[in-house]
Amino acid sequence: MIIWRGWGILVLLITGLCCVPAGLVTEAVLGSDLALFGVSGGMVVAGVAVFFIGQRLNAPRQGFHPQTGQPVLYRNQHTFFFVPMQYFAFVLLAVSVVLLISTLLGLVV
Repeated sequence: MIIWRGWGILVLLITGLCCVPAGLVTEAVLGSDLALFGVSGGMVVAGVAVFFIGQRLNAPRQGFHPQTGQPVLYRNQHTFFFVPMQYFAFVLLAVSVVLLISTLLGLVV
């Protein structure tokens, strides 16, 4: 089960849109044994994109209360598995490093 709030599902979509083409191109160029290098690179790109998009979406916005007219700071909550989008980028980067190291050591089949 996938849990998200707001636009948090973009983490999954951006990761898929970056990793799948990178893996397919790498597989076509370098062979199926090294396709995970492309997936790892795509995950780095996805991590950078998710960080900046999450920063933009979760930035607090200044507004005013409709009844009192007092200033209010509206905070957005765009999360993926209860983690704010911009911080999930670090999870993607960590998974990318693990995937790269395991591919280099030949642990992933």
